[in-house]
Amino acid sequence: MLPTLITTNLPTAELRTALGDRVASRLAEMTERVILTGPDRRRTAPVD
Repeated sequence: MLPTLITTNLPTAELRTALGDRVASRLAEMTERVILTGPDRRRTAPVD
């Protein structure tokens, strides 16, 4: 019963295509959606 973190860059419609309707539906019903905002830290130069 540990929490599970699922991350994706796919919008919901593409997620349904990639995983199938049944899996996407279960994820939608059993999870809390959190949208992260802010700059992409992978695309910025590291600070020394």
